[in-house]
Amino acid sequence: MKKRAALLVCFILLCLGGCGKSAGRLALKRAASGAREGVYYSLFVRSFADSDGDGIGDLAGLTQKLDYLNDGSDETDDDLGITGIWLLPIFPSPSYHGYDVTDYCAVNPEYGTMEDFEKLIAEARKRGISVILDLPYNHSSTEHPWFISSRNTADEHRSWYYWLDSPAAAVEQGISLEKQIWGHPLWNKTETGYYAGLFDKAMPDLNLAEPAVRQALKDAAEFWLKKGVAGFRLDAAAHVFNMNKIPAGRSGLADSLDWWTDFSAFCKSVKPDVYLVGEVWDTASTRAAYMQALDSDFHFDMGTAITETLRSGKAGNNNLAKQIYADYLMYRSAYPDYIDAPFLTNHDQNRIAGMLRGDPARLKLAASLYILTEGIPFVYYGEEIGMMGGKPDEQLRTPFLWAKQGADRLQTHWIESKYNAKTTPLADQIKDAASVVSHYRQLIRLKTAVPALLRGRMEPLDTGSGSLGSYTM
Repeated sequence: MKKRAALLVCFILLCLGGCGKSAGRLALKRAASGAREGVYYSLFVRSFADSDGDGIGDLAGLTQKLDYLNDGSDETDDDLGITGIWLLPIFPSPSYHGYDVTDYCAVNPEYGTMEDFEKLIAEARKRGISVILDLPYNHSSTEHPWFISSRNTADEHRSWYYWLDSPAAAVEQGISLEKQIWGHPLWNKTETGYYAGLFDKAMPDLNLAEPAVRQALKDAAEFWLKKGVAGFRLDAAAHVFNMNKIPAGRSGLADSLDWWTDFSAFCKSVKPDVYLVGEVWDTASTRAAYMQALDSDFHFDMGTAITETLRSGKAGNNNLAKQIYADYLMYRSAYPDYIDAPFLTNHDQNRIAGMLRGDPARLKLAASLYILTEGIPFVYYGEEIGMMGGKPDEQLRTPFLWAKQGADRLQTHWIESKYNAKTTPLADQIKDAASVVSHYRQLIRLKTAVPALLRGRMEPLDTGSGSLGSYTM
């Protein structure tokens, strides 16, 4: 109980800004070890740092900026202190976002070369940073050689995707060719039949019931694990057997769990300490089910709950802590050794700073509430400086603001932000001990140094106050 009380006192000081820069001067020694604990940073390479002046971020630029993320020393306090990076897709792709892949074993030429990637991994390792890659395994690009071959009904790759040769075949399988998903048709007509594209017609869905597909995707994972990556973020993990695209009578959940369990076992056979985190944008009960197959699921709904609580300014009957704890109990019942992956917002959601009107006090408190709960928090790049962003998606993924215009040679400029004209860039915030980024540095240092915060389980702590949300670790 003394440890918990001490943590509560430090937490209160941190939230009030009473620690100033003292957390850095304490030189807390990092206790986080390996890829399966600590704090991750979600990073869009295109928007982070540009080494060659073309306006597009690249791997060489990211490598030059690693010291901002973590300089490898516990004696300094001017780095962010993260222990892991999640790279949004870095594979060749016809789109700016990269989720429609044309080659799962290569680097997007706009981002650099394989040698650039290998140097990034080596430099990250020196600083104690694990790197995980985003794997879009639900679908490829229509420009992937596999899909191009699959357009031929006689080609062996035909079964690698969800193809229906005719309307009669759809009726036979109990599938509606008229099905709409998120405002667009699921099935797309071509000269040789209809293919499923759950997210977009440019992203045909891979058939993970096909053994050859499963093996090809495992081979790609092994390729990157042997390059030194620590694990993977698994895009659209809950949609690989979406009920709208599989024949009637099959269980999408059962098929999905079978595949991810198989994939997880394979990855662990290559790298026993691999870290796998799934995008399961669904209810807590569904997320809990996927805990049986993966190390972590992203904790969707936590950011929304934190935002709503801060907007209301009321804790109620410690409602936020109890809501989060109810999710944890559900996870625990499915898989006792789960690792939660809390976050505020990601690359598909309106940024937290906009939802909290850029209020530094509320942004700091939001950060405290999710970073100091259990599991491995994921910080979305720019969140730590209060970057704004709203739909369309491109405006959620705009360039990181290093400094005022023209003051940082690595600044990217592939797109102009509609929302960040008044956002204070990093170079100015680091001069202010009361800034949002200074608060993030203190929080991350505390999270990665205290074993109870790294490995503990959260429980609500009721104080009887309607204005204080509280929990212990």
